[in-house]
Amino acid sequence: MKKIKGLLIVAILGAFLMINQEKVSAMGISSQCGILMEQTTGRVLYEKCANDQMYIASITKILTTVVAIENAPLDAWVEISDNVTRQEGSALYLTLGDQVKLIDLLYGLMLRSGNDAAMAIAEFVGGNEADFVKMMNEKAKEIGMTNSIFQNPSGLDETTYNLSTAKDMALVMQYAMNNPIFREITGTKTHKATTKNGMTYVWHNKHKLVTGYYEYAIGGKTGFTKQARRTLVTSARKDEMELIVVTLKAGDDWNDHMSLFNYGFDNYEVQTIMEPGEITIENHKLDEKLYVNKTVNVVVKKDGSEKVTTNLSLYEKPKDNEVGVLEVLLNNEVVEKVPVYKAITPKIEGQSWFDKLMNWFTGAVTF
Repeated sequence: MKKIKGLLIVAILGAFLMINQEKVSAMGISSQCGILMEQTTGRVLYEKCANDQMYIASITKILTTVVAIENAPLDAWVEISDNVTRQEGSALYLTLGDQVKLIDLLYGLMLRSGNDAAMAIAEFVGGNEADFVKMMNEKAKEIGMTNSIFQNPSGLDETTYNLSTAKDMALVMQYAMNNPIFREITGTKTHKATTKNGMTYVWHNKHKLVTGYYEYAIGGKTGFTKQARRTLVTSARKDEMELIVVTLKAGDDWNDHMSLFNYGFDNYEVQTIMEPGEITIENHKLDEKLYVNKTVNVVVKKDGSEKVTTNLSLYEKPKDNEVGVLEVLLNNEVVEKVPVYKAITPKIEGQSWFDKLMNWFTGAVTF
């Protein structure tokens, strides 16, 4: 009887460990480092050595695309130089002396990861590679990528290199996805381009999750070098929530990304705390109506275990019609600060008698 009882205890313990191992595996990833971030608020829902600086390979091209979109006419023709045709690694196999529209080069860069396209873009937008790389680093700093170094526009790392972190790459993807042109490019499955000399190219997206492996994927970029190994960035959207996953030095990145996305979609939701207009503050007596001019969203756990509160602080000396700040707190930690304004009665001087009459009838105010 004692032996049977002992075996029963072992069996129960084994089952318990298996259940908990499944829970651990659901939150674990094969990649050396990674992150799951919500697009709108930037809240990090999962991270693993997310601030460790590593080689990033071709996910570099997300930043290259952003810099190009913001600094050059996309319908301009770009002439292919000898230097462009001599780039190593993945290529679009562009022809010396031919001309390709910048927008087409960006599609080739993101969909097929053409290193020749990266150099052509750098030479055209920056004048030369060095000046374009300077633009890349300036933009990275502006975005808040505090732990990144860029030395080339492609991600190659044999003679020069690019270093970044999972968090920094999530930040640049978050920034990039706010640009409708980038969003269109990265979500495209197939793009056809015709050069000025009449040569036709058809490029298919290499990102398997975007091309059909994961129904919610809407964009991203693949990467690989011998030093970086597999790197991957993906954006996915389900209902009202959009998420970003970045993995570096991956073992099974496709499944890592799907697992993290499913975890985020299953356990979190976006809540709108306030919309533009008049605000009501509980337990706060106000002498005049106050307003905010933006929508504020927070990401919270679906199980209701997280608490969202607000705290209004009024300035001693108002800044014109800005009279204070409304703090939004998640689990007692400030996640956003929103300026608060008072109503302004429009000036009557200089208005027509009809405008004055309408203002008198309607009591119109602006804020």
